[in-house]
Amino acid sequence: MKKIIALSLVAGGLAFAQSGLQGGSSGIHQHNAYTLGKGGIEIGTGGDVSLDSWSQSRGGVLSVNKQERSFHSQAGSLSGNVHLAVGLQEFLDLGVSLPLYYDHANLRGSGEGDLWKNSRGDVDIWMKSGLVGDARSFFAAAALIDVYIPTGEKGAGVRPRHAWYLNDDAGNTNPYSSDEVNFAGTLVLTLNFGALGVPVVWNFHAGYVFADKGTNTLVYGSGLNILPTSWLDIFVEYTGEMRVEDGAYRRDPMDDPMLVTPGLRFHLPWNIDFALGADIAVRTLKNIGYDTKDEMKSVENHTVHYEAKQGEIRYGYAPTPTIAGTALLTWRFGGNAKHDEDGDGVPDEKDQCQHTPDVATVDTLGCPIDTDKDGVIDGLDMCEKTPYGAEVDTAGCPMDTDKDGILDGLDKCPNTTEGAPIDSLGCEPDSDADGVPNTSDKCPNTLAGVKVDTLGCPKDSDKDGVYDGLDKCENTPANLPVDSTGCPADADKDGIADAFDKCPNTPANLPVDTLGCPADADKDGVPDALDKCPNTREGAQVNAEGCEGDYDGDGIPDAVDQCPNTKQGLAVDSTGCPADADKDGVPDALDKCQDTKIGMTVDNTGCPLDFDKDGVPDGLDQCPNTQQGVPVDSTGCSADADKDGVYDAADKCPNTPAGAAVDTLGCPIDTDKDGVPDYQDKCPNTLEGVRIDKKGCPLNKKEDLEQLKKGINFQSGSKKLTKSSYKTLNNIVALMKKFGTANIEVQGHTDNTGSEETNKKISQDRAQVVVDYFIQNGISPDRLRAVGFGSDKPIADNKTKKGRSKNRRVELVPF
Repeated sequence: MKKIIALSLVAGGLAFAQSGLQGGSSGIHQHNAYTLGKGGIEIGTGGDVSLDSWSQSRGGVLSVNKQERSFHSQAGSLSGNVHLAVGLQEFLDLGVSLPLYYDHANLRGSGEGDLWKNSRGDVDIWMKSGLVGDARSFFAAAALIDVYIPTGEKGAGVRPRHAWYLNDDAGNTNPYSSDEVNFAGTLVLTLNFGALGVPVVWNFHAGYVFADKGTNTLVYGSGLNILPTSWLDIFVEYTGEMRVEDGAYRRDPMDDPMLVTPGLRFHLPWNIDFALGADIAVRTLKNIGYDTKDEMKSVENHTVHYEAKQGEIRYGYAPTPTIAGTALLTWRFGGNAKHDEDGDGVPDEKDQCQHTPDVATVDTLGCPIDTDKDGVIDGLDMCEKTPYGAEVDTAGCPMDTDKDGILDGLDKCPNTTEGAPIDSLGCEPDSDADGVPNTSDKCPNTLAGVKVDTLGCPKDSDKDGVYDGLDKCENTPANLPVDSTGCPADADKDGIADAFDKCPNTPANLPVDTLGCPADADKDGVPDALDKCPNTREGAQVNAEGCEGDYDGDGIPDAVDQCPNTKQGLAVDSTGCPADADKDGVPDALDKCQDTKIGMTVDNTGCPLDFDKDGVPDGLDQCPNTQQGVPVDSTGCSADADKDGVYDAADKCPNTPAGAAVDTLGCPIDTDKDGVPDYQDKCPNTLEGVRIDKKGCPLNKKEDLEQLKKGINFQSGSKKLTKSSYKTLNNIVALMKKFGTANIEVQGHTDNTGSEETNKKISQDRAQVVVDYFIQNGISPDRLRAVGFGSDKPIADNKTKKGRSKNRRVELVPF
């Protein structure tokens, strides 16, 4: 009975002092390092809403006075606050926040509103001090001190609002209050990339909450804010709480609050901020399919309880809502309310360029002015009348790299030799347009298109008398005759220069070899251009078309044809003989089974022999004498489709699942005869006759040996039963009397502490004590057995206290 859980629907932002949800100017849950300024006042409200029973407790269930109950699926809650902050000095703020909660928690089958509650939480009084930087700095830091006053109502609500509310001594955990004064210290850091001209702000915070009854807790978070306009912030945040010590509840960071919150914050007129976001719990991302079994893992390590008007409430700790909508509304006035972050004289609410450098001159919209459009804004520009198009240095002054009087950007020849004459574009005169200025050109009248050297004179790289640029073959070998284009002379146009052509009068369009003679690849005396058989074997006699004789017309020349009289139309192999692809001795033309495996015995049609007519050829048949009509597998042996060891012909249950134990008829074994086979039976030791569910487990838990055995306990180090055990033993006696055919073996087990001899004895003694009690109460001895196993059969790790506790047990096994 440890699968018990509770309702939780809370604004995750209320877990963090002076976060956006309780004021501030960034996001919803994140802190920034900025203060209100002296005389500044901020008031507002914030909160969230969630409609999910899993947000209230693990699996949406709990127990009331040890009776397990569940919430309606529409169970939900609202969490909010009202807050006020005042700037005492430019660097110092003082604030207070009062949480307000309403849990709409309906239990199934119990009437409406049996756990409804609206009340207050613990008041948070905080002080924030700026340490370094301000809203115009790239880096700023601040320190926060919080004091939580226990004004929250006790014994009310469902989910604990903070990790430090969990009572470290396993006492009452009040959802709305820590029931003590708590103190917290937090460091806040802000990186304002706006100071570098990038509209991004990144906030970080980390703090520590000191608790006496509860658990000391680390609170932390980070928020990335993109500021595309003066009236909108786009943000995503990660915030959480983490207990830093083990107590009554196992410490596990994944079981503490962790939220990812994307959202938008709007900066409205009259210094009003409105923000919307969605709190997404990290635990939700771990169990996207909402699998109840995963949700209930280790719930016994995280079960909280408290006394309410309904009695004792116990449930599994759910640290945050699974998904919640959250919002805030704030109003600031005085102090830094009309903020001018970049100090350009234009308030942020009207400033369309909020990150202007300090010395820049701006227009009425707060944007930098650049009078000469050179990319350097006025205020930083040392030369504010630069001609349009001219390149400037970092001071905004025009550059003239080659000192020719034409400014860079306007100069078409920016690397002119110093002192050389130039035209209006900054270039030296070049009369023959060969790329060499007149002052350096030794050949000032070069023909158009001719390539020149650095002196402006024509180049002839291959020394063939044709200038580069006009030479279509600029790498002609030395002393080779060329034509007017500078290419080697080739009278017969066969691609071989006359100087190397051994056949200078080759007919037009005839392929030639490297010597310029007609090509003859197979050396049969017939040029390739006329050769209809260009791959004739060397030395073979050919006709005028370059082909060898083929008497039987099978495509294999007579000289190599080993079967020269093959019947016309019959397919042959490379030797000219009838083809037999599968090498079974039957030519392909007569072979009805042309893919027979090598070595297979075949009949006169080329098909494999099959003695027992089971469809598996004799060469592959591992059971060649199978009775006719019996189904076989690929090896020719009787088929066993479900692989249970019973052949299909004898198998009464041919679809048994893999791995399931079966009897001689191939049907799944049902040890306890309850109608549920062992491989599906979750309770394989059910007494015969007990009514069960579809999983094989007793419908009545008082008839479930697995549940009853938990009530049998002994005094430490003794074979004497505890008083609470007799009620369970009497239930077992009644059960055995009800089912007169039931026999039970009582098995005793210990941990590995002490000697094995002692463990065997005490486990045997304890099992015997239980058997004796049954006999004394009217159960026949022949229906009972007592066995002591000592520490031989552990079910948990004996190295841990928890594991040893599980190993000290009594098992009840029917026989």
